Amino acid sequence: MQSKAYKIKRLLKENEIDGAIVSSPENFHYVTGTYSHQHTVSRHPSYAAVVLSSEDDAKPAVIVMDFDKQRFESMPHLAANKYDTWVGVKTTDEIERNTEPLKTEKSDIFAVIKREAAAAGLKRIGLELDFIGVAFYNKLRESLPGAEFVDISPLFIDARSVKTDEEIEMFRKLTEIQDNALSYAKDFIKVGASEKEIAEAYRLKVAESGFCLPSSWSMFRTGANCSFLGLPTDARIQNGDVFKYDGGVNAEFDFYTTDFSRSYLVGDKNKIPAGIKKRIYAAQRKMIGSIKPGLPLSELFQTGFSYVKGKYKCYERGHLGHSISMGPQTAEAPYISPAETRAAEEGMVLCVEVPFYIRDLGGFNIEDMVVVTKDGCDVLTHRTPHFLPGE
Repeated sequence: MQSKAYKIKRLLKENEIDGAIVSSPENFHYVTGTYSHQHTVSRHPSYAAVVLSSEDDAKPAVIVMDFDKQRFESMPHLAANKYDTWVGVKTTDEIERNTEPLKTEKSDIFAVIKREAAAAGLKRIGLELDFIGVAFYNKLRESLPGAEFVDISPLFIDARSVKTDEEIEMFRKLTEIQDNALSYAKDFIKVGASEKEIAEAYRLKVAESGFCLPSSWSMFRTGANCSFLGLPTDARIQNGDVFKYDGGVNAEFDFYTTDFSRSYLVGDKNKIPAGIKKRIYAAQRKMIGSIKPGLPLSELFQTGFSYVKGKYKCYERGHLGHSISMGPQTAEAPYISPAETRAAEEGMVLCVEVPFYIRDLGGFNIEDMVVVTKDGCDVLTHRTPHFLPGE
């Protein structure tokens, strides 16, 4: 994918920050357009980093393990740097000479960060304090004793909240795969079917795409299990149960993730009044129909919340949706909440949800992903219906 370093550089300048040390695998990808393999697997900040100057013409300085560097050397928009590891990669010349290795001092990632930060003249430096741990932070302080550190985790969330055209196309592809898989799996939702059986049908269908994998946290729950979070079990759908799916897919090392829900009343007993689902579905449709650039997200919340509250006075919710981008979490700011100060912007991808849960009985979540367009929004998850035949 294309690097979005320019978006972060703009925010750094606006906040009078000279540059940043980018540590999380997701934001490493965001500013480089690619990944470091072991860094992504380990999710440890000492495995790879990017030293990013706020200057427009400065290339992101990628710092990776010595045996990972060769992959980055072919990327002209990046400056590739390495630190020494235990791997012991050799050249053919060293093998032909077949002599003992030279006793040279080994560099670690902090030495290279220090060198690159000094070369870029960074004094006021942004860090992802939501990601790095205390030990890593203290080591940076030792390595850069004259630096002033600033938390830039919120800047990345801000930048990621409005997507590029390429990112929107990624979401279109991911949601199509997820939506088609769920549409296929819904045909297995019937009295007597188990949560695991339906989950397996969905997962196999997603895997057929060869493009992404089902999110490990995806929920397939029936009856009382719908009233709390959990993974699929051997529980079987009973007549009158609610069956709830709430899940997503992941673009693996491209990190983008999805999140939407469907809830179905199965059979003819209706343990939960069907009127609840119809009310929250109508509330969500009102919300989606009102979305356009400039609409305060707090107002969007009130559109859905007040409609449900008008019939069910006990209804409570802290938010009715959220932004989404690269994970590992699915919910990111801005939230569709009464306290949100931001408005909808063209290019935002939002998960619009209206849940209603009943302890020890079950519950619903009506959720779709939408992309905000110049004059409204486009529903990305339109293929799987919200109601089964006869519901």
